[in-house]
Amino acid sequence: MRPGCAVKVCDLADQALLAEETADSDILANGTNLGMKPHEDRMVVEDPSVFRPGLVVTDAVYNPVETRMLKLAKEAGCITFGGKGMLLWQGVAAFKLFTGCDMPVEEVKAMFFAD
Repeated sequence: MRPGCAVKVCDLADQALLAEETADSDILANGTNLGMKPHEDRMVVEDPSVFRPGLVVTDAVYNPVETRMLKLAKEAGCITFGGKGMLLWQGVAAFKLFTGCDMPVEEVKAMFFAD
């Protein structure tokens, strides 16, 4: 038997609902471009008090590497993941699609995450 998983999608205009849903969630994921250059000051969460220790916060944004949302979440004790890994694996899939060949993932990963 596998544990259940519920996914909830919130209208970002309803910040009260977002805070309510996040209160009993394990993961908060941003799949938008909010926070990406040149709009680094924006984030899906308007009230950072929703961040709490143990909450996993992910951001699809990869530029900047650490978005304002990830920085505030980390300061609140959240476990954070940025968008560089997603960007890498999108590239792997696109490389295969366009060339028919496998991307040398480990070599690219080593260079991509060298900093």
